[in-house]
Amino acid sequence: MTLSATPLYLCEKPSQARDIAHILGATNKREGYLEGGNCRVTWCLGHLLEMVMPEAYQAEWKSWQLDTLPILPQQWRLEVRPAVAKQFAVIKKLLPQSKMVIIATDADREGETIGREVLTQCGYRGMVSRLWLSALDETSIRKALQNIRPGQQTEPLYQ
Repeated sequence: MTLSATPLYLCEKPSQARDIAHILGATNKREGYLEGGNCRVTWCLGHLLEMVMPEAYQAEWKSWQLDTLPILPQQWRLEVRPAVAKQFAVIKKLLPQSKMVIIATDADREGETIGREVLTQCGYRGMVSRLWLSALDETSIRKALQNIRPGQQTEPLYQ
């Protein structure tokens, strides 16, 4: 598969994706994303991932006992929430096709975490940039698109 130079914008929710896609000219509706204007715009439906239950680490952690607390796994694990698995599959399919992802989730730690967790879970290794956007009016979106930040600038919010 050939990687596309077409950037993939990863938004937090569909309404945010529609607003950004409109400004970018990505008006062609596809299953789980919008396309056009030399870009693709998709969304996460909030938190696509959740921490696995304690028993996924060790069977004895299924029922909590004082002698097994605290529950501290060596490595925390995430899994796709069943209710949003279809949208996660769309994103997972789009990521390997893109040389660049622009995280366009809410401009805060939670938004950064939502985007980064999806990229990590999917094993994405391409270029990451950040659209830092606090409002979704046309002027704010256009201004933010002119000032896309390097991904490493906002990664500490995730860390």
